[in-house]
Amino acid sequence: MKGVFITQEGCEINFGVCIIAAEREDGDCLYQDDHENKVQICRQLGMLVNEILGSSKELLSVLEELFELYKPKSQEEAGKFCRLRFDLPDSVGLLCYLKKIDMSDDDEFHDSAAPLRDMALDVAARMVSANVIINDVINMYVEPHDEDIYIHLYLTVLKPVSNSICYMREKLDKLHKEISQQWPDLLVTDDATDEEEDSILPKEVESFQLMRNFLVKALSEYTQDHDSEKIPGFILAVHAYLEAFANGIEPDMEFDFGFVCETGNEEHHEIEYLDFHFESEMIQVSSGGSIYDKPVGSDSYTNWDYSIWLNGWDEDNDEYKFSTMLELVRNGAELSIESPDEFIDETEDE
Repeated sequence: MKGVFITQEGCEINFGVCIIAAEREDGDCLYQDDHENKVQICRQLGMLVNEILGSSKELLSVLEELFELYKPKSQEEAGKFCRLRFDLPDSVGLLCYLKKIDMSDDDEFHDSAAPLRDMALDVAARMVSANVIINDVINMYVEPHDEDIYIHLYLTVLKPVSNSICYMREKLDKLHKEISQQWPDLLVTDDATDEEEDSILPKEVESFQLMRNFLVKALSEYTQDHDSEKIPGFILAVHAYLEAFANGIEPDMEFDFGFVCETGNEEHHEIEYLDFHFESEMIQVSSGGSIYDKPVGSDSYTNWDYSIWLNGWDEDNDEYKFSTMLELVRNGAELSIESPDEFIDETEDE
């Protein structure tokens, strides 16, 4: 009997049926793998599109405040204007994550989903440009300058950038909804998003441990050379904040403070700073400075930025240098506090 094998138990096995069954099984596996790959891509892309839609809305809100607050008419408005930089979304991170998405080789899927990714990349790139200009405007404002012509030029550039982000954001939202009718997995629910995110306690993250240790030591050394009735209370409040944040608990207070070291004279001087921005769900540390030369003017720079969220996500940033805190304190830096208000007067220069 051609194509038939008889086992010792007397059972007949048809080779043709086995081959067809095997081919069918292999085909099902390939289809299953391809389908799961598309689902995964859709979920990743959908999450990032949702994030861009939300972040671009936050950025537009910051831009509105920037246009309204310049020029600040009071010290309170000036502080609010300068703190706008801490409200900027992580546009660079979104752009990088979008570029990492590998689209499927399936022509139908690629032709329908790729335009969504490309439009999301376009919006993210515009957001990055806006972030850079906003930071430059704030840096130019806080540093010594004779006139505001360059700030006005930057603000003039910002307005069409803001309009383009608003326009492209609406197009992205519309395209997202249209393509989601064909690929429903692009519509990521909040539950699905929560499952995708890995959440750990900040105290388990090495970068947070380093930042906390250096800050505690820097504050401790600072108090040895500076007498103040309320600075010890400020330090205790910072300790309480860090302890709550380390354990994934939203702290009760928020802080804006930093170490500032100034050297030089009226003709030429340099400023180096390390700023801390503590919110209920995020910590941000920024290192930078400026150089002023009377014939040339001032030039600002940023060394590095560090952020960590309450869920333990620190953006995989490894460029930070927290030892700068101790270097500044040992070089005579002053502790500058913007909030909470109850600690401000005790740290200002008399």
